[in-house]
Amino acid sequence: MVIGTRCTGGGTDLVGTRRARGFVSWRWLGVALLAAALLSSLGCATTQCAPTVGARDPTPAQAAAIDHPMHADSLVQWGGILVDVRHRSDHTELEVLAYPLDPCGRPRVSEAPVGRFLIVRPGYLETADLAPGRRVTVSGPLLGSRDGQIGDAPYRFPLVESHQPHFWPEDRRRQSSVRPWVSIGIGSGGRGVGGGVGISL
Repeated sequence: MVIGTRCTGGGTDLVGTRRARGFVSWRWLGVALLAAALLSSLGCATTQCAPTVGARDPTPAQAAAIDHPMHADSLVQWGGILVDVRHRSDHTELEVLAYPLDPCGRPRVSEAPVGRFLIVRPGYLETADLAPGRRVTVSGPLLGSRDGQIGDAPYRFPLVESHQPHFWPEDRRRQSSVRPWVSIGIGSGGRGVGGGVGISL
C-alpha cells in the first residue's frame, strides 16, 4: 500500500505539499473567522439603553387632545426622530415626530408615528451636529401644550421638559445598502501554497 509519494532530487515533495496545504488552510480559516467575529462585534455592538423614567402612555397625539385627562408635571417617556430645532432666548426647542419605543427606549421608526411633541431644553443646546432624522428619546415632566403649525395646518404640541435628551448614534446601515463581507482565497502554485482574506465595508 502506498501511503504517500516523496520525490527528491529537485522533484516535488507531495507529502510535504499536502501537509503545507493543510496547515495553510487551517491558518487562513482561523484568520477569516477572526475577521468575521470582529465585523460582527462592530455591527452588533449594543448601545446603552435610555433611562426608563416616565410613562409611555398616553402617546403625544393622545396627550395633545384637549379632552385627554393628562395633567401638567406628569412624567412621560417619549421618543422619535428630530424634525426641527429652534433656539429661544432662554431655552432650546426640538420638534420631534414621535414613534413607539422598544424595551430599550429606542424609537421604532418602522412603525406608524404617534404624533408630534416639543422637547423644551432649558438653556442653550449646541445642535450643529443634530440633523433632521436623528433619533432621540426623552424623559421628563409634561409642561402642558402649545398651539402651533405643521406647514399651514394647525397643530397642538405637547411640551416635555428635559435637561438631557438622549440622542441615539446614527444608524449607518440606513445610510448605505452595502454590508460588510469576508472573502477567502487559498491556492497553490509551482513553488508553494498561499491564501488570503478580503474584507469589504
